[in-house]
Amino acid sequence: MKIVRELAAKTMTAIDPIVILSFLILVSAIASNLTSYKVIQIFGTEASLGTFTMPIILMLLNPIAEVYGKNRSNQILFATCLAEIIFAVSFSALSQSQRDCSLMALAGERSHCEALNSSYILISEHIVRGSVSFALGCLIGSQFNTRFLLYLKTLWSSRFYFIRDIFSSIVGEVVYTAICFMIAFYGVFPFATIVKIFAFSLVFKFSSTVILSWISQYIVQLLYRYQAWLEPAPSSKKVKFSSRYLQV
Repeated sequence: MKIVRELAAKTMTAIDPIVILSFLILVSAIASNLTSYKVIQIFGTEASLGTFTMPIILMLLNPIAEVYGKNRSNQILFATCLAEIIFAVSFSALSQSQRDCSLMALAGERSHCEALNSSYILISEHIVRGSVSFALGCLIGSQFNTRFLLYLKTLWSSRFYFIRDIFSSIVGEVVYTAICFMIAFYGVFPFATIVKIFAFSLVFKFSSTVILSWISQYIVQLLYRYQAWLEPAPSSKKVKFSSRYLQV
């Protein structure tokens, strides 16, 4: 049992949940940017495919703000936005070096190659603009989200995280979506299409926030347990003696 406990302690020390959450936030941001300009039809209205990954970011970011505070959350957010922009610029640069499809012997391979080249060009035309709009919208929207979350925390003495997470996420999503969509989609899609995408995005994010808040609450509990695990156990108790209790 002692060996098992020591192995568990080493594993818990080596695996930092902040690193894991930061990586998942970055993956969600990149996936959202890559698919944001893909418009699909759902229930008779237009929707951006990137909408379906965006609520994951606040689901992972809010527990960090709840447990570690606003400064740590902002550090991860700035790093994510910077890394996402670097990825977008790199992707756009790599997309310029296309394969020469005329060298392929089979017609099927040539058509597949040409389709890949076209998709790379289409994504690279908007990916940098999408990453900048994401960064601005997410930085501003997340500030509203985090401040409102921690403000409610001071009012309710750290209770009702589930409710606080829903309210703050709704505020953050509205601000983020308004800023990001207008910068990313203005001039790319007709204004009526942008309004439809915006409306569907808000409806989806509001409904998914209620579901994802249960997962977010569970992540908060895991982070608090991780903190408690890392705290060193007191080696000895200090006992104070008073002379009036001593009898000769």
